[in-house]
This record gives sequence, C-alpha cells and structure tokens, in this order.
Amino acid sequence: MSSNPVGSLCLVLHAHLPFVRHPEHDDFLEEDWFFEGLTETYLPLLDLFQRLTDESVDWRLTMSLSPTLCAMLADDLLRRRYQRYLALRIELCQKELHRSRSSPFLPVVEMYDRLFQRCQAWFNSRYSGDLLAAFRHFQDLGKLELITCCASHGYLPLQVYRPAVKAQLRVGIEEYQRYFGRPPRGIWLSECAYTPGDDELLKEAGLRFFFVETHGILFGTPRPREGPPQRQSPVSTGGSATDGGCPCGGFPESTATTGGHPPPVAQSSSPHCLDVRCGIIWPLVV
Repeated sequence: MSSNPVGSLCLVLHAHLPFVRHPEHDDFLEEDWFFEGLTETYLPLLDLFQRLTDESVDWRLTMSLSPTLCAMLADDLLRRRYQRYLALRIELCQKELHRSRSSPFLPVVEMYDRLFQRCQAWFNSRYSGDLLAAFRHFQDLGKLELITCCASHGYLPLQVYRPAVKAQLRVGIEEYQRYFGRPPRGIWLSECAYTPGDDELLKEAGLRFFFVETHGILFGTPRPREGPPQRQSPVSTGGSATDGGCPCGGFPESTATTGGHPPPVAQSSSPHCLDVRCGIIWPLVV
C-alpha cells in the first residue's frame, strides 16, 4: 500500500423502514416488508460483522438505524411473527425442494432454503431475537458507529414550523439513547435533505455531524471553490458538521478509515466525494 494515501474511505449504511405493526390482524401483508428486511439485509449484515470480527479483520463502519426501525426490532409481537414467517417459508421450501427436484429452478429453491434456515438459526439461537443488542455489541467493540435519524424520518425542508424540526431531532436522539445507552454523535438527515439553519439546530441538539446530498454543499453559500481538488477542500458549516454525497450521483455511502471515529482534519483530496465532520468537510475515495 502507498505510504501517502490519497484520501479516507468512508462507508455509511442507512437503515430505515416505516413503522408497520398490526396487532388487530393475525397476518398482515405490510409486515412482510419488515420481515424481508430482516432476512435479506439486517441479519446477513450482522453475520458479516461477526465473521469479520472472528477473522480478526480490523473493520470499521457507520450505520444509521432509524427510530421507527428500532421500535420494530424491539417489538415482541413482531419478533414472534418473524419466527412464524421463517417457519412457514422453511416449510414451503421443503415442499418445493421435492416438487422442483427435476426443475431448472431447483438451485433457486435451494438458495432460499439455505437463507431461511440460516436466518432462523441466527435470529433464534445466536441473537435470541434481540438484534438491537447485537448492533450495540459491535458498537461497544469500537467497530461500528451507530447514528440516528429524525423521529419519523420526517422530511425537514417541508417542516416550516421549526419547533416540529426540533421535536423530530429530540425524539430521534431520545430513542437512540433508550436503545443504545449513549447519545448519538451523528444523524442521517431524511433523504439527505437540508434547510439553511438546520446545522444550528443539530449543533444545539448535541449532534456533531450529519449527511446531506452533494448539491447541498456544491450550491451552498459560500460555495466551494471550483474544480478538484479545490471543490473538495475543507470548509466549515458554522454549526454542526455535514457530509456530502458523491457528485457522480446517488447518496453518500460513507465512513472514514476510522469508521465511526472521524479524524479531526482532512487527510488529502480526492476527485469524487465530500465528507464533513466536526465542522470540516474532507474528501473520500469511492
């Protein structure tokens, strides 16, 4: 590896689902949205974290968990229903394995059977149904930094009543503290959308950094100087810190080489991404 790295790589995952819980029905299709997220995203991610740790890989990652998602992960009814969801799909897979033994679709059935079996073992045996404790475990190890979101993933630019913005931030922080036992250092703004003045509210709430879409920085006031590397030069927000996405398009997929523990200043410049923390923007390699 080069002794003079060209930047700091930041990987940030954003995890959010709207709150879905229908105790008035024995089975409700909308809840499958949450169960599919557990099966295809959250449990496989936790397994990856565990394998990296077991293999002594010095990994770092930042991940947001929205308050609504945390509430569902902590809900006993949804946990029981997820166990039933897995059991029914494993039963279906067993039938399909027999029915499809001479079919070209057999490998697909086998893949899903393995997936559901693994998720059942992870959820019931490894984590005892408590995935929040599992995420908290990796944060306590210093590998994963968990950040929060607005309370209901509210879109702040449309909330012209500023006390409502403060409430979104306050509840998001309070829920994070309830589940993880510490205040969050950062926040993923809903849809990475920013309104002038939000950084002051974030700073007032005790948040050190947040994430915003690229154009929120490139067309901000004052604007960054034109052209790389100047356009990715460090700038101050004047309030809480911000992180801009990749100018190539899409959302910022971020985290520093220190994972959830950002370096105090920019290390160097890169032609692709902006990352801002502690009042400073610094570039990322993507």
